[in-house]
Amino acid sequence: MPHRSLPGEAYASLRALSTEIDRLDQAAADRFGLNRTDMRALDILGNGPLAPSALAQRLGITTGGLTSVLDRLERAGYVRRRNDPHDRRRQVVEPTDATVARGREVFQGLIDATTRFLSSYTDEQLVVIKDFLTRMGQLTTDYTETLARDRPAPSSTPHPNRQRRRSIPKR
Repeated sequence: MPHRSLPGEAYASLRALSTEIDRLDQAAADRFGLNRTDMRALDILGNGPLAPSALAQRLGITTGGLTSVLDRLERAGYVRRRNDPHDRRRQVVEPTDATVARGREVFQGLIDATTRFLSSYTDEQLVVIKDFLTRMGQLTTDYTETLARDRPAPSSTPHPNRQRRRSIPKR
Protein backbone atom coordinates (compact mmCIF):
# COMPACT_ATOMS: atom_id res chain seq x y z
CA MET A 1 0.00 0.00 0.00
CA PRO A 2 1.50 3.37 -0.96
CA HIS A 3 2.43 5.77 1.84
CA ARG A 4 -0.05 8.61 2.20
CA SER A 5 1.04 12.14 2.86
CA LEU A 6 0.69 13.60 6.33
CA PRO A 7 -1.93 16.13 5.15
CA GLY A 8 -3.86 13.25 3.60
CA GLU A 9 -3.61 11.26 6.82
CA ALA A 10 -4.75 14.30 8.83
CA TYR A 11 -7.68 14.76 6.45
CA ALA A 12 -8.62 11.08 6.79
CA SER A 13 -8.46 11.44 10.58
CA LEU A 14 -10.76 14.48 10.42
CA ARG A 15 -13.24 12.52 8.33
CA ALA A 16 -13.13 9.61 10.78
CA LEU A 17 -13.61 11.99 13.72
CA SER A 18 -16.55 13.61 11.95
CA THR A 19 -18.16 10.20 11.49
CA GLU A 20 -17.68 9.37 15.18
CA ILE A 21 -19.13 12.74 16.20
CA ASP A 22 -22.16 11.98 14.01
CA ARG A 23 -22.57 8.64 15.80
CA LEU A 24 -22.21 10.36 19.18
CA ASP A 25 -24.81 12.96 18.16
CA GLN A 26 -27.27 10.22 17.26
CA ALA A 27 -26.63 8.24 20.45
CA ALA A 28 -27.08 11.40 22.53
CA ALA A 29 -30.26 12.33 20.65
CA ASP A 30 -31.61 8.86 21.40
CA ARG A 31 -30.81 9.31 25.12
CA PHE A 32 -32.54 12.72 25.13
CA GLY A 33 -35.49 11.29 23.17
CA LEU A 34 -35.01 13.93 20.46
CA ASN A 35 -34.02 14.22 16.83
CA ARG A 36 -30.68 15.62 15.72
CA THR A 37 -31.98 19.08 14.80
CA ASP A 38 -33.50 19.42 18.27
CA MET A 39 -30.18 18.35 19.78
CA ARG A 40 -28.29 20.91 17.69
CA ALA A 41 -30.67 23.57 19.02
CA LEU A 42 -29.89 22.50 22.60
CA ASP A 43 -26.17 22.53 21.84
CA ILE A 44 -26.37 26.08 20.49
CA LEU A 45 -28.46 27.21 23.47
CA GLY A 46 -25.78 25.81 25.76
CA ASN A 47 -23.83 28.99 25.00
CA GLY A 48 -26.64 31.16 26.39
CA PRO A 49 -30.18 32.31 25.64
CA LEU A 50 -30.97 33.40 22.08
CA ALA A 51 -33.80 35.08 20.26
CA PRO A 52 -35.74 32.54 18.20
CA SER A 53 -34.73 34.25 14.93
CA ALA A 54 -31.04 34.01 15.89
CA LEU A 55 -31.44 30.34 16.80
CA ALA A 56 -33.18 29.63 13.49
CA GLN A 57 -30.33 31.30 11.63
CA ARG A 58 -27.69 29.33 13.53
CA LEU A 59 -29.58 26.10 12.80
CA GLY A 60 -30.03 27.03 9.13
CA ILE A 61 -33.82 26.60 9.24
CA THR A 62 -36.79 28.90 8.82
CA THR A 63 -38.47 30.56 11.78
CA GLY A 64 -41.54 28.45 10.98
CA GLY A 65 -39.43 25.30 11.21
CA LEU A 66 -37.94 26.56 14.46
CA THR A 67 -41.41 26.88 15.96
CA SER A 68 -41.84 23.11 15.59
CA VAL A 69 -38.40 22.50 17.14
CA LEU A 70 -39.17 24.76 20.10
CA ASP A 71 -42.61 23.22 20.61
CA ARG A 72 -41.02 19.74 20.82
CA LEU A 73 -38.25 20.93 23.15
CA GLU A 74 -40.73 22.73 25.40
CA ARG A 75 -43.01 19.68 25.60
CA ALA A 76 -39.98 17.58 26.57
CA GLY A 77 -39.08 20.13 29.27
CA TYR A 78 -35.72 21.06 27.73
CA VAL A 79 -36.30 24.75 26.90
CA ARG A 80 -38.43 27.66 27.96
CA ARG A 81 -39.33 30.85 26.17
CA ARG A 82 -39.29 34.03 28.20
CA ASN A 83 -39.39 37.75 27.60
CA ASP A 84 -36.06 39.31 26.68
CA PRO A 85 -34.92 41.27 29.74
CA HIS A 86 -33.60 44.03 27.45
CA ASP A 87 -36.63 44.27 25.13
CA ARG A 88 -39.99 43.04 26.41
CA ARG A 89 -41.35 42.89 22.84
CA ARG A 90 -38.96 40.03 22.08
CA GLN A 91 -38.59 36.54 23.45
CA VAL A 92 -35.50 34.51 24.15
CA VAL A 93 -35.15 30.77 24.39
CA GLU A 94 -33.06 29.16 27.11
CA PRO A 95 -32.32 25.62 28.28
CA THR A 96 -33.91 24.39 31.49
CA ASP A 97 -32.30 22.72 34.48
CA ALA A 98 -33.55 19.40 33.05
CA THR A 99 -31.38 19.99 29.98
CA VAL A 100 -28.32 20.63 32.13
CA ALA A 101 -28.99 17.51 34.20
CA ARG A 102 -29.56 15.27 31.15
CA GLY A 103 -26.48 16.77 29.49
CA ARG A 104 -24.38 15.85 32.51
CA GLU A 105 -25.84 12.34 32.52
CA VAL A 106 -25.09 11.82 28.82
CA PHE A 107 -21.83 13.72 28.33
CA GLN A 108 -19.99 13.84 31.69
CA GLY A 109 -18.06 10.63 30.97
CA LEU A 110 -16.79 12.06 27.69
CA ILE A 111 -15.97 15.40 29.31
CA ASP A 112 -13.95 13.66 32.01
CA ALA A 113 -12.13 11.43 29.50
CA THR A 114 -11.39 14.41 27.24
CA THR A 115 -10.02 16.40 30.18
CA ARG A 116 -7.68 13.53 31.07
CA PHE A 117 -6.70 13.10 27.42
CA LEU A 118 -5.90 16.80 26.92
CA SER A 119 -3.78 16.84 30.07
CA SER A 120 -1.35 14.49 28.29
CA TYR A 121 -0.34 17.33 25.95
CA THR A 122 2.06 20.16 26.72
CA ASP A 123 0.84 23.75 26.74
CA GLU A 124 2.68 24.34 23.46
CA GLN A 125 0.94 21.36 21.84
CA LEU A 126 -2.43 22.53 23.16
CA VAL A 127 -1.86 25.95 21.59
CA VAL A 128 -1.32 24.26 18.21
CA ILE A 129 -4.34 21.98 18.68
CA LYS A 130 -6.55 24.92 19.66
CA ASP A 131 -5.32 26.96 16.70
CA PHE A 132 -5.98 24.08 14.33
CA LEU A 133 -9.49 23.48 15.66
CA THR A 134 -10.37 27.19 15.63
CA ARG A 135 -9.12 27.69 12.09
CA MET A 136 -10.71 24.45 10.87
CA GLY A 137 -14.00 25.53 12.43
CA GLN A 138 -13.84 28.90 10.66
CA LEU A 139 -12.92 27.27 7.35
CA THR A 140 -15.92 24.94 7.72
CA THR A 141 -18.24 27.83 8.66
CA ASP A 142 -17.09 29.87 5.67
CA TYR A 143 -17.55 26.93 3.31
CA THR A 144 -20.99 26.14 4.71
CA GLU A 145 -22.05 29.75 4.15
CA THR A 146 -20.72 29.57 0.58
CA LEU A 147 -22.75 26.43 -0.10
CA ALA A 148 -25.89 27.98 1.37
CA ARG A 149 -25.42 31.23 -0.55
CA ASP A 150 -24.52 29.63 -3.89
CA ARG A 151 -27.34 27.08 -3.82
CA PRO A 152 -28.17 25.98 -7.39
CA ALA A 153 -31.66 26.56 -8.70
CA PRO A 154 -33.98 23.55 -8.31
CA SER A 155 -33.83 21.29 -11.31
CA SER A 156 -36.39 19.03 -12.83
CA THR A 157 -34.09 16.09 -12.19
CA PRO A 158 -35.28 14.26 -9.08
CA HIS A 159 -32.95 13.81 -6.13
CA PRO A 160 -31.28 10.38 -6.41
CA ASN A 161 -32.74 9.25 -3.08
CA ARG A 162 -36.30 10.30 -3.84
CA GLN A 163 -38.73 8.31 -5.86
CA ARG A 164 -40.53 10.09 -8.64
CA ARG A 165 -44.32 9.88 -8.48
CA ARG A 166 -45.72 8.06 -11.44
CA SER A 167 -49.06 8.85 -12.77
CA ILE A 168 -51.19 5.89 -13.68
CA PRO A 169 -53.02 6.42 -16.95
CA LYS A 170 -56.78 6.14 -16.80
CA ARG A 171 -58.37 3.44 -18.87
